[in-house]
Amino acid sequence: MTDDRLIARREGWIAAWVDENLIMMHAESKFYLNLTGSGGRIWELLESPRSVSDLCETLGREFDTEPDAARLEVLPFLDQLLLRKAIDVHPPALP
Repeated sequence: MTDDRLIARREGWIAAWVDENLIMMHAESKFYLNLTGSGGRIWELLESPRSVSDLCETLGREFDTEPDAARLEVLPFLDQLLLRKAIDVHPPALP
């Protein structure tokens, strides 16, 4: 997944915070996810489609780390969300 790819939430997911966990359910399939830590924050940030680069920069600022360090955790997490059909990955927006 390259930095310029746009990440967007897939339709049909319902999410609610329970303590420090974001509990998600896909309304149609009834599949559940439990996101903790930065995972819930990533889901919040994806309320609007974002590039991988923007996502890593934002998380880097919020968690006081370098974007490259954030990327090491963000990319595998996004791969898992993609595998579970929670996000879509789109080509970069045209200028």
